Amino acid sequence: MARVFFPTVKLIPSIPVLLTLATLILFSTFPLLFPASRSPVPPPLTNTRLTCRGSTADLTNGFWIRDSGQGNHRSLLYDASCPFHRNAWNCLRNARDNMEAINSWVWIPQGCGGLPFPRIDPAAFVTAMRGRRIGFVGDSLNENFIVAFLCTLRSADPGARKWKRKGAWRGGYFPKFDLTVAYHRSVLLAKYKWQPVEQLGLPNKNVLKGFYKVDVDIPADDWSNITKFYDVLVFNTGHWWGLDKFPEETPLVFYKDGNPIFPSLGILDGLEVVLQHMISYINKQVPKKTIKIWRSQSPRHFYGGEWNQNGSCLLNEPLKLEELDLWFDPGMEE
Repeated sequence: MARVFFPTVKLIPSIPVLLTLATLILFSTFPLLFPASRSPVPPPLTNTRLTCRGSTADLTNGFWIRDSGQGNHRSLLYDASCPFHRNAWNCLRNARDNMEAINSWVWIPQGCGGLPFPRIDPAAFVTAMRGRRIGFVGDSLNENFIVAFLCTLRSADPGARKWKRKGAWRGGYFPKFDLTVAYHRSVLLAKYKWQPVEQLGLPNKNVLKGFYKVDVDIPADDWSNITKFYDVLVFNTGHWWGLDKFPEETPLVFYKDGNPIFPSLGILDGLEVVLQHMISYINKQVPKKTIKIWRSQSPRHFYGGEWNQNGSCLLNEPLKLEELDLWFDPGMEE
């Protein structure tokens, strides 16, 4: 059976802090999952094993605390000049408020004696991952992450350059370590295509502008041809499965084996069916030796409206447990 990981986190942080946690988890996970014989050096982050003495320690299960003692003195791993950034996402260049406060949060894994997760070591990571390829597939959660990921890794190889082959939306190549990291955009994971309303035999079609045909059993072209290229594949979806992205006048309509599914599925039921088929496809088509990781979905990016409707994303503290449904449930409106 292929290895597909479903990490869970009890305290879900806001977007910048979420990316920090994802970086910690992925930096520690990738090297430890590969056979030691393929790595030219022992796996990095061995101090993590010393901190988390129990073999059952789960690095994805824990909580955030603010380390006010060192937050303001912690040097950044990259600056505003990183070429992998999109200008709109460059918090440093755009002088985002409260960056020092955001950088002061540290992750405390359960079962590690109350000690914070050690700071990531980009040089140790790229050394352990020498000669390998890491691919991300999904929506803007993975795209946001890979921007920070590439900039962090670049601190260990300033000669890194952009890489967009194999249909990647964005990516980087690190020549010093022959390491490739890339992102393939696929917001639903399954194949979907805009269709004129005339092709939908529904009684209320007169209120529709058209619809998106979703083939629940067919992966999107954006990633179906790269499954044997990468040594690590990280998948996610979730943020697009809501009426804000696909309202009633332009809905998702689900197909299987080329035919509409009847009775028709609601958007969240469609998400469940797509996930079942995509995981089955991954298990069958992705080589067993490939490390497969499934990330949880992204929270909503903006509060009080979308980006063009006076929304904001200025949160700088972790979400409270009672806020999770509001920020993560695809069925909740913006």
